Amino acid sequence: MLFDIRYALRLLLKSPAFSAMTVLIMSCGLALTLYMVSVINTFMFSPLPYTHGENMVLLNPVVNGASLSDSGLNYLDYAEIKAHSTALENVGYFYGERADISDGNKAVSYMATRSTDDMFSYTGVQPLQGRAFSQGDTEPGAEPVAVISYALWQNYFAGSPSVINRSILINSVRTRIVGIMPKEFAFPFFQDLWLPSQLNPSQFLTRKDAPEISVYARLKPGVSASAANADLNAVMQSLASRYPETNKGLSAQVLTFQENFMGEETVTIFVVMLIAVGFVLVLACCNVGNLLLARTTERAKEIAIRVALGSPAARLVMQMMWESLFICLLSGVIAVLLAAWGLEMTNRLLPGFVPNKIPFWWHLSLDSGMILQALVLVILTVVTTSALPAWKITHGNFNDVLRDGTRGAQSRSAGRISRILVTFEVGLSCSILCISALLGVLVYQATRADYGVNTQDYLTGQIHLNATQYPDEKSQVLFYQKLQNVLNTIPGSDRSAITTSTVGQFTVPQQVDVDSSTVNSRDKWAYPLVNDVQVMPGSLSGMGIKAVTGREFAFSDDSDSQPVVVVSQSFVSQYWPGEKDVIGKRLRLRNAEDPRWYSVIGVVPDVIHGRPFSTFRHRATVYRSLQQQTAPSVNVLLHARNPALSGPALINAVRQIDSNLSVSQIQTLDQRLARNTAGLHFIASLFMLFGLIATILAATGIYAVMRNVINQRVQEIGVRMAMGATESMLMKMLILQGGKQLLAGLIIGLPLALFTAPKLIRILGDGSTGFMLLFAGVALTISLVVAVAVWFPSRRATRLSPSEAIRHE
Repeated sequence: MLFDIRYALRLLLKSPAFSAMTVLIMSCGLALTLYMVSVINTFMFSPLPYTHGENMVLLNPVVNGASLSDSGLNYLDYAEIKAHSTALENVGYFYGERADISDGNKAVSYMATRSTDDMFSYTGVQPLQGRAFSQGDTEPGAEPVAVISYALWQNYFAGSPSVINRSILINSVRTRIVGIMPKEFAFPFFQDLWLPSQLNPSQFLTRKDAPEISVYARLKPGVSASAANADLNAVMQSLASRYPETNKGLSAQVLTFQENFMGEETVTIFVVMLIAVGFVLVLACCNVGNLLLARTTERAKEIAIRVALGSPAARLVMQMMWESLFICLLSGVIAVLLAAWGLEMTNRLLPGFVPNKIPFWWHLSLDSGMILQALVLVILTVVTTSALPAWKITHGNFNDVLRDGTRGAQSRSAGRISRILVTFEVGLSCSILCISALLGVLVYQATRADYGVNTQDYLTGQIHLNATQYPDEKSQVLFYQKLQNVLNTIPGSDRSAITTSTVGQFTVPQQVDVDSSTVNSRDKWAYPLVNDVQVMPGSLSGMGIKAVTGREFAFSDDSDSQPVVVVSQSFVSQYWPGEKDVIGKRLRLRNAEDPRWYSVIGVVPDVIHGRPFSTFRHRATVYRSLQQQTAPSVNVLLHARNPALSGPALINAVRQIDSNLSVSQIQTLDQRLARNTAGLHFIASLFMLFGLIATILAATGIYAVMRNVINQRVQEIGVRMAMGATESMLMKMLILQGGKQLLAGLIIGLPLALFTAPKLIRILGDGSTGFMLLFAGVALTISLVVAVAVWFPSRRATRLSPSEAIRHE
């Protein structure tokens, strides 16, 4: 064995260019595979980093078979599920809210979570200092307490050791800090502050009065997700039979925290990415295996002599496997280092890819499991890359080699294998490049999507009004009016807007009913959904949304006047098709707190509220006045020549009204919209990386294979030239044979791309993106690569004289 090892090392060192090329090719394939498997597992499939994290799930509503992963469950539905579910345990709930923290000197806004007292025991994580919530903290009338994150402790309190039992104002409520969570703890997603919830079923007279909450639970041991869904469906059907007006057509399902955060539709994208990674690794294996096959062919005489002297085939195969093992081991070490570096760089870039903070499980690293997977991949690549040389050794006709002194007897079989490899590589590279190009086009379209208005030169910020200082609609409206007056005095700003949803921002949908509706059902979910956006008078024009017909809101449209709305053009075409004058028509929002009928006073152009590639990008919008329907959280927009410089002025304007309020998420509107597509940019960039590496691997591999095939036919070419064949005839013959392999590869690769494309377009595009011309361009590019790969070695071979070609070894 030691002799075989030394022999394999000597062969590799004897050909440094060959060794370097094989190691480089395999390192690229392995590094990209390790990197992407780590990213995809972390984002979507790995359990949460808690005890029995694989059983931790969130419950999401299902309406008439459609999953609403962005929505929660009714609090009273949660109480029924907690009491009657047989498949779930540790059932609890939480809901998020903005919290303004003030110590009397400065106010800062944080993302807070109100939850049941057992949320920390659900994760199995205990506070770093102090205590978690007790059952008494959730009782009505209990002392307000809070648990803070490590980051909040360090950033706001400068790591003060006396912060436990310290009282601060949280939304103007004197609250005592009782605990500090460990570093990196941010459950359920990216929270910094936890407050006990004091909801109680007795507080709500009807199911419509109960709030929407997010429900977490654990699957009981041995219970699958499908079994839990069946159990939930039974509970929800029982509720639907008892409360048909609110629960008919409503069910629930379990999703992992990753699926809930990323969206179920992204599973398809990640599966496609995994397949693409597998294709790249297979391409690398094919190239290395092909290079080793060519090396074995060049050593045919040596191998034939050793066989004739009695060397067993198994010994020769083992020597070849040692060679593959050294190549793949060295490639594996380099790949692990490259993947670890790439993951570290990605950790630094990830915060720019999401609208708020990244979820706590988005920490990329090569853990022991990934290292083990790397070892498994190395073993698989060793077996794969040594398979072809081993086949050649065990099936070679070495008697002909010794008798003829040529490689002709083996060239036909080896050439056949090489041509199959070329076909396979063309197919794989074609499918990867097609999907990469399509994603690039979809990203380009998404980043240049027409949101319906001009989005440049706007500064945005978010303000949350606490229930203590602003307990009723009158106090909230008074604040809006004061804020609007102050905003109009900010230097450099020519217009402003106050709204619950800016352009491109997700809006919680509401069900709509029009006075001419044919829907006559007690089924709550029988009515269609629309975007529900509240704005202050003058804010529609402040956002650049001009009325097409009618007017926008006036200050006279207040709580004492008739309720009015402004609707989008898509709303008119959907609910009053063919009607030119819809002013005065009525509608109401059925699942909103306000059951009143509203009269239409204006129609405005369509504006996208949400991501430009989301399922709801074409959803109609209803605008209501904040003076008639208030909201505790609003967004402020300032239009200015230099919006990035207006942040301090905006903060000062809010502090003039209330020094305990803060302005969060201050950024330009373009920056906010860029984050809508940042995640898609990241995925598309990875696919383009796939495409680039696949192209390089395919180009080098095809060139190496074609050179090897043509070199093995040099003697045949010499005979043909001696018999009168011209250079052009030989070039035509070789290029046509390469063309057959190209055509066969495209026949394999294009159907794979055509199968995947409609799914990607449905998820990320508008359903009308044409891709046939794009795929034709990719096929043409690959054709040029193959043509060049065939032309260079063919030209070199055909320029030899007949005598040189016949004597070629």
